[in-house]
Amino acid sequence: MSRAHRPAMARHAAVALLAAVASCDPGATRTPALPAAPRRVVSLAPSCTETLVELGLADRLAGISDYCPELPAGLAAARVGGLVNPNVEAILALRPDLVLTVQNVEDRALAALRRRGVAVHAEDPQSLEEVLAEIGRLGALFGAGARAGELVASLRERLERVRLRHEARGARPRVYVEVDWPQCWTIGRRSFVHDALRAAGGENVFEDLDAAYAEVSKEEILARRPDWVVLLHAIDRPLAERPELAALEAVRAGRVIADLDRDSLLRSSPRLVRGVELLARRLAGE
Repeated sequence: MSRAHRPAMARHAAVALLAAVASCDPGATRTPALPAAPRRVVSLAPSCTETLVELGLADRLAGISDYCPELPAGLAAARVGGLVNPNVEAILALRPDLVLTVQNVEDRALAALRRRGVAVHAEDPQSLEEVLAEIGRLGALFGAGARAGELVASLRERLERVRLRHEARGARPRVYVEVDWPQCWTIGRRSFVHDALRAAGGENVFEDLDAAYAEVSKEEILARRPDWVVLLHAIDRPLAERPELAALEAVRAGRVIADLDRDSLLRSSPRLVRGVELLARRLAGE
């Protein structure tokens, strides 16, 4: 892109014009600045809530979503609806200086909050490295950068210990991870769950899928012939009644993991490292 003086002036003029138009439009979505060291926070994402708890910042939470975990003993926060359908009026009544979420910042509810002057921090990490980076960003935002740095360093040390153990074992087992059913949804290479599986010593049989999550056919599952099957959803039918799984050698040999704490692998919080550790032990037969 050219950096010549005139094009730069034209860009600045265009930005100024758009800002002026937005300021005249009462329906335009504003972007309030993020506060320094926010004190009254609403978290709409369980991962954000868990991260603040790990950073010792749970006392900043005035509101949480219906799906967030309970806060530590002695602390309480109002429930304000779901991640994708929060109660905007209930949030506004809490007078927060910041809302945390993983939703697109242009989501209708978030746009309504921003129009009312509420700052929104919306980040949705899609890799293990991004999860660790987001912990650091949240720590810095809350004036707890040093604490976040220590937490991230400890998480990296735990991941390194797992890596050394599974590298000593040699070959990686090939794993089919299912996150939903009866439509068979699995993980592609753009998911932090994929990264967690790799960190645990496994190889994703659908790592060729250029997506975070994707629906696959029963025939594809059979053709991939995984060494292990990991189910990250509620089981409401015996595997023997699912032909695409019952025919797998992994299932016949009992190499199925269906009782892990699913949230430890499906939430982009420090808890994800615990999920890596748990999965690594299971894949090692421990």
